[in-house]
Amino acid sequence: MKSKILVFTAILCVLSASCSRKWCQSHYIPSVDSIYKYVVKDSIVIKDTTIYIHLPGEVVHDSVPIPCPDPGPAYVPKKVRAETSLAWAEAWFQFPNIKLLLVQKDTTIEERLRGVIIERNHYKSLYEKLSIKPEPVKFIPSVYKIALWLWAGVIIAVAGYIAVRLFVFKK
Repeated sequence: MKSKILVFTAILCVLSASCSRKWCQSHYIPSVDSIYKYVVKDSIVIKDTTIYIHLPGEVVHDSVPIPCPDPGPAYVPKKVRAETSLAWAEAWFQFPNIKLLLVQKDTTIEERLRGVIIERNHYKSLYEKLSIKPEPVKFIPSVYKIALWLWAGVIIAVAGYIAVRLFVFKK
């Protein structure tokens, strides 16, 4: 009777020391980690650009008096004319003055400037509390493995003790 009680007690001790998955998860709760991630990004972009300069047209009349005798009606002076992409001019003699007409054309000048526009971007973002839930624990802690082997040793020792008492020391 004592041996049955001893074996029953040993079995109860082994069962009470074992760890079920539900019990382990209730006592060893997986932790939830929070990650704070800062992202800072600076960029400087230098761009070439083209500037258009608009020059409005203008007309100028001018004359310069020259002291000289009247050449008479037989003299017909020639007009002198010069032209460029930006203006044209005429000059002629009309007694007693030299007259000048300057006409400036409407023009848009295109000028290419290098590295004028600089764009600066500062991008900053913050990710807070990015929760990571770990998977449930799928291993048995080493403490429980050691306890299992110790109890297995105790059971073998008790069984050996009982076998020795029953078979070796018979009365």
